[in-house]
Amino acid sequence: MVNCGFNTLVPALVFQLRIFSLYPIGELSTGGIWSNGNGVGTLTSVAGSDLYLNANTIHMDDFNVVNPDKPYTLNAQGLLATDDGHYIGIYGKGLLPNTDHVRSILANETDVEPTKWGELDAYTTWSFQASGKYAALTESVYVANIKIYPSDDSDTMSYIDYRLSKVEAGPRCNSEWEESVRGEL
Repeated sequence: MVNCGFNTLVPALVFQLRIFSLYPIGELSTGGIWSNGNGVGTLTSVAGSDLYLNANTIHMDDFNVVNPDKPYTLNAQGLLATDDGHYIGIYGKGLLPNTDHVRSILANETDVEPTKWGELDAYTTWSFQASGKYAALTESVYVANIKIYPSDDSDTMSYIDYRLSKVEAGPRCNSEWEESVRGEL
């Protein structure tokens, strides 16, 4: 199998959030709702990552659109403080499938199980603002898989785990292979 020209994903970070509020901002002409969610959590590097990171959120907002029959749009932004005194801006965007399972979790229905890794056909992109020893975060793009957990108390809307993979350039193609593929297009 030839995989040159395609990027690769390298496991890098785990972002765990507890969503503690959801504020409806207003209705949309599509019948959906524009809302803001607030959360707190941690961002940590995975074992073997090229960057050690252990950070807690200072503030996390998610401005999203919830439409009845369309995926939820995620537009998250926040500020993290690392365990060694640095600050990092974090930004995430993407779509979350509006499945019965997700709606049940977000509606705090009883006896609902968390989603399973890979259950949701959803991936978010993440970027960072950082400097110093964390500048490499700013120079990379990350994509994440999502797992959603139901609330376990009255102060929590839901829990969301993101497994972020760093996008790295794939192997170079030789010109002979590129010409053969170009000829097929």
